Amino acid sequence: MTHLPSYARNHELFTDFYSLQSCFAGHLAARPRLIRAWLESLPSREPEAGEPAQSARSWRTARLSSARRRELFSLVVRAEGSAAESAPLALWLLVSVPVCTYFEIAATDRPGSPALGSAAGDCHRQLLELRETLFLTNYGLAKAAAKRRGPRDYAEMLSAASDGLLDAIDRYVPDSRAARFAYFAGYWIRYHMARQFQKTGSVVSFPVNQHRIGRRIDRYLAARKPGENPPSPEEVCQELQLGRAAYYWQQRRPQVVSLHGREGAGPEAPPMELRLCDPGPEPDALVEQAEIADCLRRLLRAQAAPAIRLMLAYTHGVGALADTAEEYLASLQELALARLKGSALPH
Repeated sequence: MTHLPSYARNHELFTDFYSLQSCFAGHLAARPRLIRAWLESLPSREPEAGEPAQSARSWRTARLSSARRRELFSLVVRAEGSAAESAPLALWLLVSVPVCTYFEIAATDRPGSPALGSAAGDCHRQLLELRETLFLTNYGLAKAAAKRRGPRDYAEMLSAASDGLLDAIDRYVPDSRAARFAYFAGYWIRYHMARQFQKTGSVVSFPVNQHRIGRRIDRYLAARKPGENPPSPEEVCQELQLGRAAYYWQQRRPQVVSLHGREGAGPEAPPMELRLCDPGPEPDALVEQAEIADCLRRLLRAQAAPAIRLMLAYTHGVGALADTAEEYLASLQELALARLKGSALPH
């Protein structure tokens, strides 16, 4: 009898997980005042210019735009007026927001908001348990992605990959048009790992939009022909549709360079006010000790007798060779001074 791996049951587990999500969304929709309290607790957000009244995107997102907030608020108002309007609200929650948002809504504690009943509490507990089961079942995806980054930052990358895996579990919808979960989760795992690298990969952490603007400018400059003159800032802003302020601060972004390397000098080096210079490299104690030992070894071979060299070779495994050689050279100096004094004495 063959035993299938645990991730082979992904479709079955996600089908049960999605049915629990539908049940829990219905329990939340039956309590629209709880959703209203959660909406009012969100930080205020100014609507973007030209933002439509209805959002065209249908995928699940945890960060609600102004259009989606207005849409959800109108559904909440309708559900508060009539209990029959809770079904569209439950469908909107199921389609538009991930599972982690359900937990945030359920955790909203405000006077006057009705508490979840026993049936909703059981559904909440089953949803948490099945979510943990899915995470442990697909944990190998996070470990494999973290290992590809190398062993140096494995712990940090594994933490970011685990966050991406959990984010993918909360957003995945197992319908007939859905991609395989491993493919879907790979995007979110790589996204969270990239954000983690942007935050901790350099001395200074820059916002993600600064990284995106920098990559756009680099691609634009790399696509130009080798013999062409460099474009002016006005041309770059017009071609890439950037504001002058965004381009200005992108050019003023400090660069991490070393004054001891090639990038710390030369005509193409950034000016001093735009440098974040790392400290000088610390001397390698092992290399320095080996060089001193080699120099002393050559000196001792020229001055010391074979028996003394054998004694020094023995003490090399016991104590520091440099200290032993220094003591021996000091004794040779005393002996030489004594001989000079003795030769100067009258016979």
